[in-house]
Amino acid sequence: EGFIFPRLEHIWTVNDSIAELYFKDYGIRPKVFRNISPQPDIQAKSRFELGLPQEVKIAINQGSGMNIDRGLEEAVEAVSGMEGWLLLLVGSGDAIPKLESLVMQQGLNEKVRFIPRVPYSELLQYTKIADVGLSLDKDTNINYRYSLPNKIFDYIHCNLPVVTSEVVEVKRIVDNYKIGQTVDPENLSALREALHEVSSKSYESNLKKAQRELNWEKEQEVLKAFYAQFL
Repeated sequence: EGFIFPRLEHIWTVNDSIAELYFKDYGIRPKVFRNISPQPDIQAKSRFELGLPQEVKIAINQGSGMNIDRGLEEAVEAVSGMEGWLLLLVGSGDAIPKLESLVMQQGLNEKVRFIPRVPYSELLQYTKIADVGLSLDKDTNINYRYSLPNKIFDYIHCNLPVVTSEVVEVKRIVDNYKIGQTVDPENLSALREALHEVSSKSYESNLKKAQRELNWEKEQEVLKAFYAQFL
């Protein structure tokens, strides 16, 4: 990076925080193009069709990066102590085997459900029936500190309020659009309180505003403008 970056003429990156880091290191500010997926047109399934209980509130964490230090253990512990809640973990990652063992050892099969990786359109079926979307990355390294997971936009597009950690880019979106709460994932009482509060409020108008502004249709215009200078 130190060799090639100063020699590049045109650069883009995925969020403002990373662009600022590059500017501080190299005096070059990349263009920002966020990795926002297009909104698929899918017919939502019911909880019954997905084999999920009707009478509980569901918190979901999804994606292919379910790894250590992403708040998954804390999510399991928090929901295990909450009556009337189910944690849905949809996806894969190196933390999953440990979590599966933990759930089995503690007899939490009725509180935590694992769904392996599925096609994107099928993944969003689960997103749509949840009550709260989770993104609990810990500030343990620079990658997590400045991350902006795709699932944040998936939650928004599925009208799902969120409970997230306070990593920079995620907190900015949650606070700016007021679509949920940010917490320290290691503070279990705060995490449980946030889940209760977010699931009991309506964020529909705020989520609709976020959908209008944070979408592929708008973001692709940034990319088109970037490429237009070469045509």
